[in-house]
Amino acid sequence: MARDRNDLTGVVTERRKARKLHFVRVVIAASSCVLVLPLVMSAVMEMLVGPPERRWISAALVAAALLASSLLLWMLFGRVRLGEPRRVSPWSYWGATVLVAVVVSTSMTPLFGILVLGGWVGVAVFIGPRSWGWWLLAWSLALSSVLSVRALQQGIAPIALASVWALVVLWSLFLAGAVLIYVRLWDITNEALLEQRARARLAVSEERLRFSRDMHGLLGHNLSALVVKSELAERVLDRDPARAADEMAQVQSLARRSLQQVRAAVRGYREIDLSHEVEEVRAALAANGTRTEVSGVPESGLPTGTAASAARVVREGGANVLRHSEADECRITFTRAGGDGRDALVVEIANDRARGRAQSGGGGLDGLSEQLAAAGGALTARPTPDGGFLLRATVPWSVEGPDRPVESGEDL
Repeated sequence: MARDRNDLTGVVTERRKARKLHFVRVVIAASSCVLVLPLVMSAVMEMLVGPPERRWISAALVAAALLASSLLLWMLFGRVRLGEPRRVSPWSYWGATVLVAVVVSTSMTPLFGILVLGGWVGVAVFIGPRSWGWWLLAWSLALSSVLSVRALQQGIAPIALASVWALVVLWSLFLAGAVLIYVRLWDITNEALLEQRARARLAVSEERLRFSRDMHGLLGHNLSALVVKSELAERVLDRDPARAADEMAQVQSLARRSLQQVRAAVRGYREIDLSHEVEEVRAALAANGTRTEVSGVPESGLPTGTAASAARVVREGGANVLRHSEADECRITFTRAGGDGRDALVVEIANDRARGRAQSGGGGLDGLSEQLAAAGGALTARPTPDGGFLLRATVPWSVEGPDRPVESGEDL
């Protein structure tokens, strides 16, 4: 039952995380495209306005700019991925750098080339290892110096060149800071998510270990006593049948008592608070953007078995809404029906905007229907004329829980 509850919580949690991570990656992709746009646009403009005899060269430069930008985006997406970041290939890193150098030195004016080169360095400096960043910075300074000399030879005023250099430094620092913030925020999110998953796995492992210790504490001594008494009964069977029969009676009594202890322990693990279950489902639906109205929840006087079955109806119904609908609204109502000793609790879960498998229920609802039918109840799941879905379960008021004591003559 705890596993089912975790499944319900996990559905909405994973969907929310997937949406958030997808949004973050879209933001990074859009920002990165803006950062590399000057490189591509300059090559395209050179091809459009350049002399006709250089069209093939300009087309090759456009292809080089597109390839360099694609490599940069590929490396950036590898850096911001869930789990362990993908290792940056030196061939991709330095290959893109060479392509940028060719485009900048061939198709751009010196001042614009320095500006584009500074922007490229600001984006790429934090994608690879730190040592690569220093080499990239040194390479960009060397190429920018060559472009500066070319600009002076073309008659650019030194004051204009100095202004461009100041602008390039600020532009590079701004882009480097933006990329660094992207990367660091992603690392924090990634680490938090992985840590949360690790804690969940650890909690499950600890719960299993605790359960195994409890079972060992309950059964260890009793099973040892069963073995000893059954062996003793076997040894004295021929010479003292009465004692052997007495030992076997004790074996049966001890086995029944052990089974009752185990079932009592398991019942403790499976205890359900119907109100708490309803609140969990309401919270899960609210996190998924579904408004939920609840009415008629029994506060007291509900038999344990009825509460357990009703809680499972709520849980399965909530999971069905999450998995198989795009519901904006959901209603959960509890009503007491029947009479003359045949009282029942009726649970109805209605939602709008059903889709897919919700039109025919699902495997969980089929199993729940069989369980209720075996206990004398009923479950119906059907689409509504307005495009919604209605789940209606009738839970007998006197239904027994799954864990009941073994009677004296009942088979083990």
